[in-house]
Formats: sequence, structure tokens, C-alpha cells
Amino acid sequence: MHALATQVWALALVAISGLALWRGGRPERIFALINLVAWLATVLLVNRRDLGDPQWGMFAVDTLMLAAMLWLSLTTQRFWILPATAFQLLTVVTHLAIMVDHGVRIRAYLAGLAIWSWLVLGCLGAAVLARARAGREPAAT
Repeated sequence: MHALATQVWALALVAISGLALWRGGRPERIFALINLVAWLATVLLVNRRDLGDPQWGMFAVDTLMLAAMLWLSLTTQRFWILPATAFQLLTVVTHLAIMVDHGVRIRAYLAGLAIWSWLVLGCLGAAVLARARAGREPAAT
């Protein structure tokens, strides 16, 4: 089941990021690239041997991604980046939870990370679809 969930995530990430690179504006394209690079870095840095321990590599990647998203939030006027950044902050807080309290169960840790990641990706997808829809609507007179 874990392999299937990972494959579905990868497919959704590549599809939505590809759509953002193709149809999105500059902020959506930048975010899509950040998201793809973060995903690749996470794949390389995840500690598969001890999933129940704090994932220091993932924490570093997620913290850097949060910093990049904060920068986008401050330098663009896109509303969608605000909830996406909030969800990314929750991802970082989830990492901090297992670092502070080793009693946090592995399922809760990994499920939390997955949920926040899906919500961040959903914000990007909604932004790209809204932008594409706005491009198809006739101009107001």
C-alpha cells in the first residue's frame, strides 16, 4: 500500500507541477520548481532504515521549502500561496513534534506529513486551474 501511495503522490506532483509550468504564471512556475526539487531532495535524503526517528534530511528540505514559500508570499500578490505556506509550516511543525517527543507514533508522523503535502499540492493545483479558467473567460467590458 505504501508503494502505491508513493506512486500516486509522484504522479500527482509531476502532473500538477507540469501543468503549473505550462499554464501557470511566474509564481506558480517558481513554486512548481521548488516543489519538484524538494521532492527529489526528499527522496534522496529520507532515512528509510529508521522511519520512526526524526527525518533530519526531510526536515531540512521542508524548512528550506518553507523559507522559499515565505519569500514567494512576501514578493507576490497571489492569495493561494498563503494557505500553501501555512500547510508547509504545519509540515515543519510535524517534524518538530517527533523531534521533541519521541512518543509521537510513526503513523501519526508520516500521515501528518502526507496530509500537509497533499494540501500544499492542492493549493498549487487550484491556483493553476483558476488561472487557466480566468484566461478562458471573456474580458469584462
